[in-house]
Amino acid sequence: MSQQITFDVNQKIQVSRIAEENYFDSSIQDVRGGFFSIAIPYLKEHPLVLYRGEEVRVRFTLQNASYRFTTRVIGVATNNIKLYKLAYPEKIDRIQLRNHVRLSVMLDVEYAVKESESQKLKFTKGITVDLSGGGMKLAARENIEENSLLILKFVLPLKNKAEPVQLKAKVVRSIKADPQREVYHLGLRFEDITYREEDMIVRFIFERMAQQKRLR
Repeated sequence: MSQQITFDVNQKIQVSRIAEENYFDSSIQDVRGGFFSIAIPYLKEHPLVLYRGEEVRVRFTLQNASYRFTTRVIGVATNNIKLYKLAYPEKIDRIQLRNHVRLSVMLDVEYAVKESESQKLKFTKGITVDLSGGGMKLAARENIEENSLLILKFVLPLKNKAEPVQLKAKVVRSIKADPQREVYHLGLRFEDITYREEDMIVRFIFERMAQQKRLR
């Protein structure tokens, strides 16, 4: 579905070459008639080097929706800082928010309640009940108050290799799952998750769903 979207200065975006999977973080620095300029995209400490005429994919989120489009590099600006000039796209597509796809799965998780920056974290073991790109339901042996901030550590068993993940999450609900035992289901929402981390989780979900479908 094509959307009419207005770009804003300092808007966060991600950029990828057409034939590559990795997205690099960037931001819009200038908007002009027919084109907009972006800061050099980075993936951790690695810059994305682009050339005039090269096609790229761009994606961003806005008001709880995700968007993407394809465009091309039309030049480089080198005044105070180096910027890439991208042609304004002919169309911008709204894409399905994949973080709503939820998978019932059991993964070992280590979690710690973070109360301050200087605190030494004490990790406790839990197990996922379900997982999505936006959060998880975690089975734990303790009741944790809503709005508490957790640090999570777990491993995603992707098809190619296992990927360790460490994320921040906020407790949005806590329900006692078993009246006979001290087991609680914590509804967690990921905080400050990167596109790369979300992509890994969603990739794992779809890989596992495809595997389950083949076994039926």
